[in-house]
Amino acid sequence: MNPWRTVYRKVLLDHKARLVVEQRTITLPDGTRNEDWLWLDAPEYAVVTAVDANGRFVTLEQHPYAVHGPLPAPVEGLILAGEEAADAAKRLLLQQTGYSSPDWVFLGDFITDAQSGYGRGYFFLARLAVPAADGADPRVRLLTREELQDAVFDGQPRVLTWQTAFSLALLRLFLL
Repeated sequence: MNPWRTVYRKVLLDHKARLVVEQRTITLPDGTRNEDWLWLDAPEYAVVTAVDANGRFVTLEQHPYAVHGPLPAPVEGLILAGEEAADAAKRLLLQQTGYSSPDWVFLGDFITDAQSGYGRGYFFLARLAVPAADGADPRVRLLTREELQDAVFDGQPRVLTWQTAFSLALLRLFLL
């Protein structure tokens, strides 16, 4: 079977820092041609679920624009140009929570939308997380395993990347 091929692309919207929207002409593996395929190019990002030595999950209380809060959230942010995903994860954990970790587990990288792209997320688990000398961010909420599991089962994170990050971490820590 032939792979998908891009025959033509036209930029419809270019906000390089956050999003580029392209209209593409593509050829599907069966030879079918689609002249109105939208492709969304977004920056790569890192998502971190952190847990301390007492088994408490280091979450942030967030009030995001697109979803009514407060919601439990993992650490997340964009990977800077030239930065490795793991380095971004470490930077983001410290910047957003005031925590660091000596023990990192890569949980995987995933495309947000298989048909139109829209960024690649790199998911990490930071074990044995500790607050920096100057303390934790005031938005940090430490949750027990049971509290985080209940939140995930109830769909409380309400953001796909957050739900995914917490679920992957719980699976890695307690089921795999």
